[in-house]
Amino acid sequence: MKGVPKQNNFWAKLHYDNEGNIISWHPLMAHSADVAAMSEALLHRTILSKRLAHLIDWEKLSDIHISRLSALAAIHDAGKVNHGFQNRAFASGGPRSGHVKPIIELLGADAQYQDDLLIPLGIEKMLSWFPADASNTAIHFLLTTWGHHGRPTPIERKFQSTLWKENDKRNPSEALKQLGDAVKKWFPKAFNHQAKPFPADPVFQHSFNGLLTLADWLGSDPKFFKFAKYHADYIKTARENAAHVVEKLVLDPSKARNQLSNKPIDFNCISDWEPYDIQHQCLKLPLHKEGSLTILESDTGSGKTEAAIARFIRLYQAGLVDGMYFALPTRCAATQLYRRVKKATDRAFTDGASRPPVVQAVSGYIKVDDTEGKSLPNFEVLWPENRRDFLRERGWAAEHPKRYLAGAIVVGTIDQVFLSTLQVNHAHMRSAALLRHFIVVDEVHASDAYMTSLLDRVLDYHLSAGGHALLMSATLGTDSRLRLSTNGNYSLPSPEEAQQIDYPLLTHVKASRKNPQTWHAASSGHQKKVQPETQAIAGSAEDIAILAAQKAKAGGRILIIRNLVKDCIKTQQALEEQLGKDSNLLFKVNGVPAPHHSRFAPEDRKLLDREIETFFGKGTTQQGVVAVATQTVEQSLDIDADLLITDLCPIDVLLQRIGRLHRHKHERPDGFETAKCIVLTPDDRDLGESIDNDGKGSKGNYGLGTVYQDLRVLEATWRVLEDRQMEYWHIPRHNRGLVERATHPHFLKSIVEELGANWKTHQQHIAGQTFADKQIAGINCIDFDEPFGKTGFAQELKQVKTRLGRNDYKVFLPNALMGPFGESIEEITITEWQIEVVPEEFQVEEETISTFEGGFKFSYYGHVFQYGRFGLSQQD
Repeated sequence: MKGVPKQNNFWAKLHYDNEGNIISWHPLMAHSADVAAMSEALLHRTILSKRLAHLIDWEKLSDIHISRLSALAAIHDAGKVNHGFQNRAFASGGPRSGHVKPIIELLGADAQYQDDLLIPLGIEKMLSWFPADASNTAIHFLLTTWGHHGRPTPIERKFQSTLWKENDKRNPSEALKQLGDAVKKWFPKAFNHQAKPFPADPVFQHSFNGLLTLADWLGSDPKFFKFAKYHADYIKTARENAAHVVEKLVLDPSKARNQLSNKPIDFNCISDWEPYDIQHQCLKLPLHKEGSLTILESDTGSGKTEAAIARFIRLYQAGLVDGMYFALPTRCAATQLYRRVKKATDRAFTDGASRPPVVQAVSGYIKVDDTEGKSLPNFEVLWPENRRDFLRERGWAAEHPKRYLAGAIVVGTIDQVFLSTLQVNHAHMRSAALLRHFIVVDEVHASDAYMTSLLDRVLDYHLSAGGHALLMSATLGTDSRLRLSTNGNYSLPSPEEAQQIDYPLLTHVKASRKNPQTWHAASSGHQKKVQPETQAIAGSAEDIAILAAQKAKAGGRILIIRNLVKDCIKTQQALEEQLGKDSNLLFKVNGVPAPHHSRFAPEDRKLLDREIETFFGKGTTQQGVVAVATQTVEQSLDIDADLLITDLCPIDVLLQRIGRLHRHKHERPDGFETAKCIVLTPDDRDLGESIDNDGKGSKGNYGLGTVYQDLRVLEATWRVLEDRQMEYWHIPRHNRGLVERATHPHFLKSIVEELGANWKTHQQHIAGQTFADKQIAGINCIDFDEPFGKTGFAQELKQVKTRLGRNDYKVFLPNALMGPFGESIEEITITEWQIEVVPEEFQVEEETISTFEGGFKFSYYGHVFQYGRFGLSQQD
């Protein structure tokens, strides 16, 4: 409605002009209908109702149960009738407050206040929807309904009666009665029919909260639900709008699914080449209505991506999933793989109008269907003019990171999946949205106990709801595979037996994770002979540069991967001294030489990701070039180097890095016919020297003992590299044996027993750290077994921030500055450890900024930073 609401109008949404003046408003009754209709549509027209029912061992949610959940959704903003919230539309006129805490505190108020306010709302009848012998269940479901702003809000018993008493402006009790009476008319089945009560299972409460929060985000978007006058038949308009939303965002997949018809899905659906055996086997796996987990172990370059997409198409056709989230380990990998998923999607769904939108879920991008949008103030997005209206709807999930998982087909980083289980804002919305998807996780390995524990949490929840997941790896150890496929109920085979297990291998099991089945498949046929070699020059950037420069001059594409950003930059600088800054042998971005690592502004990360493909991607004719990078290029990327030079790292990570070496069959320059991997090691062979008195590996350099904490695995990997009986590694034939020799618990125990006391202390430290990481993961994750709202989220999740980059803070520049590669830079990411505080101000002061050719300097919280072609560095 146009203008400003009157004092006695109960509003829910306000719209402001650029000067901060209210120009329109949306009535509370209308918004309540919008969100209720949106919840109803999600439950009727998506797979979410089946997922919620599966969580509580029900066959389905009946129409009555869906009506009751929708009725609860209708009162989600009942707290907005309090005076403190309504006063926010006026320059003066009493106290200000929010709308969540005031109504939640009403649950802890005296009975008289509850009778005066909750009975008019219809709560008394709603109580019959829950078990009579579990009175707290109804309370927690109300906390679920009202705590929809991203995190649970427990009752603190701080009820403010003055916010609710009738005055000369408005009567909150009367507004609640009006809402309650309307809800009974909108959803008569909920109130007039009998049905079994909702169970006391807390997981159901958490899941409904996620669905409701998603419905609120959709129902609050004026693109879909315009500000309008409320009238008696408004619920009909709200339902029409909700139907439009689920159709245009392809949350309801029925039209897209119809494109697949009922024909058996074959590999030609997504590609025009004959599938490898492992891809064919994956396509033909059984379909389980109760959910499933698949683990695909195969070598890099064997088509795991297309195997996963083919599996998704079959599940989608069968109505067992409504979408797919393809999770990659790095943003660079997600950016590259996006195009492959989009190409396969276009082939499978020929009708563009009803084809599922493909969203790129990478920070810094706003991308759907291969089209990029531009960020505008106030969280608005500008799409290309020729497709603006079409993309404003299809691109809704791409416009904000919290919405990513609400997309239909989404390609992004694994972080987004982990954020669905952690105690962070809007985790419940993420988790509910993720329930719709076939989850694909690329390059699973066991190098990090914390991240492994988070993945376990995600899988436990997803599979318990009847979901489907696929985990892919070229380097998964037997211990990890058995733990994942049996939920920890297994006996570990001996190292000799483990080394003899087939590879490639498919492991498939129902969601219960009992009695997994395995299928061996032939390899892709692309056998790669790799010559590993160690050189003790990790501490000499100059020697590394001399080696790389020599090989680049011989015409090879040389990829250097360092474990630490500082070593990456030192190596880049040494390389430039050897070759000269203007050398054509250097990896460049828009003609400017640079390393490839994570400490660049979003605009420049896009350029770096693009150019690494230009220089090293499939089909490139580039010869004679050297790039220095960190872990940003080690996994899931389809890039092809003639020679790999890498720091020592765990065997599974090393094999991932080797996956970027001789990835494709084509003629190599003279001297590079055989794939060669040079592993940089310290000049001191004794890794035990880096173990301190507490058992930590903190004395080591090059990330040995810090980035990769388990020195036992590093020692085992180093020994495998030194094994002269294996002059060449035949990939993938040797993959299984290499991984087991450096990760099997038996071999790690033997190393400790051989090397003595300080290694035993280190083993105890690693065991303690692993236990602590798992405990911290458990503490930081949402407890779905605890009633919703019993406690709030923890205020400080240090480990979450450390592992997921949540200690990375976007710092904004007052004016855009020219970056080193010709792009305007508006924001820089700074980590908490660089400034040693949690920042309160996120804008750089203009007077601290100075520019130089190719970059700029600035001060922030007492520290001086420089940004240029080497990325962000601290200059203190």
